Amino acid sequence: MLDAFTNRVLAVVQREFPTRGFRLGEELGVITNGSAKFGMSNLWAQFQQSPMPDEEFDRVIVENFAGALKLIDGAVDAIPQAWEDARPRLRVQLVSAKVTDVGRAITFPFADDVHSSLVSDCDTGYAYISNEDLERWGQSALDAIEIGKMNIVASSPTLPMTVMPGPAPLVAIQTGDGYDAARILIPEIRARIISELTGDEEGEVYAGVPNRDFLVAWPMTLVPDLHQQLSQTVAMDARRQSHPLSERVLRVTKEKIAIA
Repeated sequence: MLDAFTNRVLAVVQREFPTRGFRLGEELGVITNGSAKFGMSNLWAQFQQSPMPDEEFDRVIVENFAGALKLIDGAVDAIPQAWEDARPRLRVQLVSAKVTDVGRAITFPFADDVHSSLVSDCDTGYAYISNEDLERWGQSALDAIEIGKMNIVASSPTLPMTVMPGPAPLVAIQTGDGYDAARILIPEIRARIISELTGDEEGEVYAGVPNRDFLVAWPMTLVPDLHQQLSQTVAMDARRQSHPLSERVLRVTKEKIAIA
């Protein structure tokens, strides 16, 4: 079944990106574009778990590959040679472990099959930072990641949050800059979310990062039925949206993040 699905995806990307030279890879479930490899396991899981009409799923395929091509095309320009040029571009990012174009990128475990990573941001997208890049700059991974967090905060000093009060209060972050889910890695942003929901930044809340461009949180005092509904929505989002991350609900404090 995976081989037939891969051929279907290949037909879509060859139609939509006719000059890019997409081909079947030698490995099962892999499409290649030059030296880049694209594994189909993530798309295949989305399709199996939440079947969509062909036209809708074709759009998901195109969005995934368009984003990946943007990264490939911008990779050379996105990673400066000099540290003084690279430093302001660093950002932390969350990425699915199923994404095959991460390559030699620096990654750290986050939750299940999601990693945190470090990227260099530019107008064409972002490119993953490798240990070789850090060695060239004379920087450690831990220091670079802290800079990446600070840069996200600095890039949105008045970060917009959607706050929905009522019997099922929610806080959502969806700026569309590519780093919304990654904001859960930043303690001061976690503290602000917790304070909005509980009135005390030292409290604890539930949160979800179903895809790269969405962060949602709700209080632990929510009635079980509503909590279950939100948990199911997070899982569904992770299966249906582009750039999927985790289906799991998290327990979040200012100091730590854990799987619920």
